[in-house]
Amino acid sequence: MGSLTQRDELEVSAMADDGWSSEAIVYVNGIRRVLPDGLAHLTLLQYLREINLTGTKLGCGEGGCGACTVMVSDYDRSARKSVHYAVNACLAPLYSVEGMHIITVEGLGSCQSGLHPVQEALAQAHGSQCGFCTPGFVMSMYALLRSNKVPPSEEQIEECLSGNLCRCTGYRPIIDAFRVFAKTDNSVYTKSYPTNGEFICPSSGKPCSCREGKVHNSESSACGSTCGEHRPVSYNEIDGSLYKEKELIFPPELVLRNNLPLKLHGFGGIRWYRPLKLKHLLDLKSLYPAAKLVVGNTEVGIEVNFKNAQYPVLISVSHVPELNVLSIKENGLEIGSSVRLSRLQEVLKEVIAEREIHETSSCRAISDQLKWFAGKQVKNVASVGGNICTASPISDLNPLWMAARADFNIVDSKGNIRTVHAKDFFLGYRKVDLAQGEILHSIFLPWSKHFEFVKEFKQSHRREDDIALVNAGMRVYLEEVESNWQVSDVSIIYGGVAAVSLIAAKTENFLIGKTWDKNLLQSALKILKDNVPLAGDAPGGMVEFRKSLILSFFFKFFLWVTQQMNTNGFLKESMDGTHLSAIQPYSRPCSSASQNYEITSVGTAVGLPVVHQSAKLQV
Repeated sequence: MGSLTQRDELEVSAMADDGWSSEAIVYVNGIRRVLPDGLAHLTLLQYLREINLTGTKLGCGEGGCGACTVMVSDYDRSARKSVHYAVNACLAPLYSVEGMHIITVEGLGSCQSGLHPVQEALAQAHGSQCGFCTPGFVMSMYALLRSNKVPPSEEQIEECLSGNLCRCTGYRPIIDAFRVFAKTDNSVYTKSYPTNGEFICPSSGKPCSCREGKVHNSESSACGSTCGEHRPVSYNEIDGSLYKEKELIFPPELVLRNNLPLKLHGFGGIRWYRPLKLKHLLDLKSLYPAAKLVVGNTEVGIEVNFKNAQYPVLISVSHVPELNVLSIKENGLEIGSSVRLSRLQEVLKEVIAEREIHETSSCRAISDQLKWFAGKQVKNVASVGGNICTASPISDLNPLWMAARADFNIVDSKGNIRTVHAKDFFLGYRKVDLAQGEILHSIFLPWSKHFEFVKEFKQSHRREDDIALVNAGMRVYLEEVESNWQVSDVSIIYGGVAAVSLIAAKTENFLIGKTWDKNLLQSALKILKDNVPLAGDAPGGMVEFRKSLILSFFFKFFLWVTQQMNTNGFLKESMDGTHLSAIQPYSRPCSSASQNYEITSVGTAVGLPVVHQSAKLQV
């Protein structure tokens, strides 16, 4: 960045006199800690392990495995309540959790003080093997329980674990362990069901009479002797009766303490700022045009860790009120650029439930795409604006913003706001329409109109927590002209096929004014095939497969819109029944599995379903 001029030094000095603090306070497992200046280069994970809280592990280092999961508690001053959520400590900058309470696996319980019910359940259900990932699973589940006022559903439990990976234990015992906290019908996994008049032993998986307390022969007697000792665990037994400590509360000091703007430093001349006002942020951006704005650090952190990127000036924008606005207006939804993806997901669900169905087609598409966007820990911290301004060619959301007629509001250093259509915002690979000193202020998502349909598409190697091979956002607005439904407006945007989210302009122009029928489909597919070229040496490979996805997505979109119109009786042309499977929404039922094994007693623990001795040390 070069040396600062005298004018710059004076400006920084003036800002320092405006209440900027160089002291950061954080609570870790209920203990108050003052973070000195000079640690801006550290992540939360590095700090935790330096203070000997080594239960939090370093796995992938990019927020994909969940081994570093901890729970962050913050105080929401607008709602006047504390909020709890799981984060990846490997990506969280240390100073980003200033004024918050961090709870690690050590803060829950231990063999000495007694295990927390979450830890106890996982140990008893054989949910750990090597134990490396186990603390991350424990903290994800704990954060879910702390954030829910009522017992979570099985769907919520599986969603909260979507950002955690296990390579040796297998997910069945882990999910079984945590399913007890859903407090659903225990009989699904704790009772033995009769088969032809016989009961199935929960230990051996074979018919026996152990449940009735009858012994018919020596074999069933042996079974009965083990069933009582090795029976499945019910949530009624996981009551924490052995847990000696109380739950850690949110520190009262942090409730009463007002946030302060921060100005801190790190190794190698790193400068870390956390402004609390939009004006201060704009002044900093004007002073340091090359500064990186961060919220969750889910992109910048990976660039620093794996690409050796150097960013001398980092500005945290998570505490600027104007950038955290999420407002429902008469003509659409205003979304601040610092709004977290998990919060946007919650509000979209509320909007979809409350407003007319035709108004929320865009909202439903974005909400459905967010479900598969990333793990829960990433969505809890990643911001809407960060994903947009990163301008990734495989962004899951940018094609949808473009297709849904969204507008981006951009503010300059003087506070002037200009509006850019989402379609015009992305200029090239990782390049956006932001001049020096400008930042993305907010996104405006208009309500959909009658007969306007918006749909999302994504194909990746695996459905959950994976980047896209190809994704797309599509929209069509139909109008009735002389008893025919014609295309009045259309947007077809693809990601993963070019250096930037690609507009299929030729296909869009062809569709305008055409009647929505099967003839249109065949003609559009021919044009689309040439409209979205993909070279044989395109980055990412799998070229032929990705080419087929380009056509497949539009084919599915046509069928989906046709089905929507047919359902309401607007289209005369019926849809081929053999095509119905192409538009069925993906819905995975909650996981369920069983394990059958024989009890082979040889006088030791070998062959018996006994909890291994390290389990209670690993959780």
